Amino acid sequence: MLGTWLDKLKGKDKFETMENYSILSILIGSAILSIGLALTIFTPKGLPAILAMLGSLIAFISTVILILIWLAREILGG
Repeated sequence: MLGTWLDKLKGKDKFETMENYSILSILIGSAILSIGLALTIFTPKGLPAILAMLGSLIAFISTVILILIWLAREILGG
């Protein structure tokens, strides 16, 4: 079931496929960040802080990758 869902991320070309995966990882990073921030209600240190930092790192790196994909598409004319 997961395989068929991931097949829907395939785009018309390699740039569109990379965009889709990057957007998915931004959403996953945002979800991890939200969970980490919500858990800091109970304790501001430990696993919730690590989750919040990890989620923000994933979302940031995925956003930078998405911008680089857009830049590559413009330069290479994909």
